[in-house]
Amino acid sequence: MKNYQKKIVFLILFELFLNIHPIQSQTSNDINTYNWFDTTVGRSNLDINNGIPHTNPFRTLGNDIHLYLINKYELGKVVYEDQAYYDIKLKYDIYRDILVLNPDGGSDNIGINLAQNKVSSFSIQDKNFIKRERKNEDIPEFTTGYYEETKISPDLVLYIKHHKDMQKTINESSLYYTFKENNSFFIDLKGKIYPIKSKSDLIKLFPEQKKQINGFYLLNRELRKSDLNQFMKNLMKYTFNSLSISSK
Repeated sequence: MKNYQKKIVFLILFELFLNIHPIQSQTSNDINTYNWFDTTVGRSNLDINNGIPHTNPFRTLGNDIHLYLINKYELGKVVYEDQAYYDIKLKYDIYRDILVLNPDGGSDNIGINLAQNKVSSFSIQDKNFIKRERKNEDIPEFTTGYYEETKISPDLVLYIKHHKDMQKTINESSLYYTFKENNSFFIDLKGKIYPIKSKSDLIKLFPEQKKQINGFYLLNRELRKSDLNQFMKNLMKYTFNSLSISSK
């Protein structure tokens, strides 16, 4: 019996259990249900454990890494082949745009590259990522891959394409790699994608908010230098709130 067939049987039994012992929130229901199933059938037998072994060919110095934020696995969630998996160990190779799974019970030195065409979304360190397909040839930089998603409103979504540029360095006759963050920003406005490379791009989209946008840039210069990702998130929330107020 395939895993998804087993899942149906186990979920039916679990629903009966829930009717007797209700859990307080729907979110907790989802997590407990899937974790219970994964443990019951055996995490090592789950379909998600199939993939190419992860390798790291990059020799780096210090904390200079090609991964998202830190060089270790973090507990997260992934939707793989339309099945949700909770509390699994993940890390994100943003240079190669690869999501890496540490199989249950495996050493931290073991990783499996999850096939991108089977991953719909994932969450790690309280950040939500979604896989988007490239559909518009007019925006070549919006390629198929993983994007951090921040929903501002039903009609306005900010996407961050995390990326790092690589350089080779010779140090004491040895080859090392250095990585520098170089993210791209996009807005999905009413179903259409717009690249945001500068303040002027944003003003073109929201010309009536030119004064507010210029003011935000002026007052948040330090944040823009220290954390451009958070700056863009705050900016989009501020712009949307300004639009909402002006439309009243």
